[in-house]
Amino acid sequence: CVYLMNKVCLCVEVGNVQLATAHEIIDIIAEDDTEINFPAQVKDVFALWMTSPLLELQLKPDHRPYLIRERWSEYLKKYTFATKQQLDSDEPVLTLQRNVFLEKSKEKEITDLKLLKMLFAEAKGNVLDGRYPCETEDCMVLGAIQARLELGPYDPLKHTPEFFRSRIRDFLPEHACRSHWFLLGLGAKNGPERRLSEHYKAIASNVKDSRLMRKYLEFCWAFPYYGSAFFSGQVERPVTGIAALMNHYDLPVLVAINRDGVHVMDPSQPVVLLSLPYKQLSWDYACPTQPDNPDCLPCLFLQFQLPGQNETSVLQIFSRQAVLMDALISTIVDELKKRASWIESEVEATAVNSRADDDIQVPLTVKKLRQEQGLSGRLRKLSIAKFNSSGDYLNSKGSLEFRRDDRPR
Repeated sequence: CVYLMNKVCLCVEVGNVQLATAHEIIDIIAEDDTEINFPAQVKDVFALWMTSPLLELQLKPDHRPYLIRERWSEYLKKYTFATKQQLDSDEPVLTLQRNVFLEKSKEKEITDLKLLKMLFAEAKGNVLDGRYPCETEDCMVLGAIQARLELGPYDPLKHTPEFFRSRIRDFLPEHACRSHWFLLGLGAKNGPERRLSEHYKAIASNVKDSRLMRKYLEFCWAFPYYGSAFFSGQVERPVTGIAALMNHYDLPVLVAINRDGVHVMDPSQPVVLLSLPYKQLSWDYACPTQPDNPDCLPCLFLQFQLPGQNETSVLQIFSRQAVLMDALISTIVDELKKRASWIESEVEATAVNSRADDDIQVPLTVKKLRQEQGLSGRLRKLSIAKFNSSGDYLNSKGSLEFRRDDRPR
């Protein structure tokens, strides 16, 4: 079975399940005109993934899903901190998800309703899971579009704040459900369920579902981390002085990698700590110096320069998935460098090209990304090593220290 992100399960019949490749399975899905009847374009937009709560892998065309499943425990031991119980109980599934190598410009050309539904379902899941961090007010806009698509036109007698109160997590990510208004005794008037209901009410009843799905995607396309593959990691917290002598825990991070760059997030907030286009970074992968020590982890180094500064900064990300991150970054950058556009600016415009009449029918304002696009202002949460313009090591707010020849290239 192959699962779609809209909770549909496809039963795919293959001649030899043990030998079938990801490419062959997608071909069968694309050619099947009895179940969903996808357009041939599905092969360019989506890829097969093997996913579980512990690990997510996009399969290459020649990968055999059966073998990946048979070796799943080995992958968990290599790339995660899975316990013995998790190793025994983790059950991965084969999913059809957006291809991480798909160009955003190609996605914007898609008009087929079936493909839009799948892209919408995947984007919605990432928004609700906090993988696409956005401001609370933006979450209300996206939640309202979702409500209109799933519940139909707004009904003032049914779709009240009370209606959404017990369903709020179905439409908003966790951080958007936390209302600071309760501290002021104003929760009933300004709670998230009321704001969601008001945004929902503002959507005209005659807007087509296809337009709403595209509006939702247009909003998400503005995120520099849209369409990323996600990896778990950890970074040192910045400590100085006497605090450096005390025990302190690393900060768990989510590393999102797509065709636009590398993005480091704090999943507990969720917020973007650092967002780097490929032209603004250098990277390097390092194997653990003590391979037999489970506490000695592989790491990915990101080197970048802050705007207006001569100093160069280096961030060290510890992760058992660092080799996967390095491989994905290398593949994307190698492909981008073959294009003439690499010499020019390849940053896509975040402005949304919508017809004026549609925007009148759907009074939803797509907030352009603020200064968070590029380098984030939340670097204070990260332990970063600094170098001067000559390449000499200056300082670090953690244990990371370099000799001049140790820096990423």
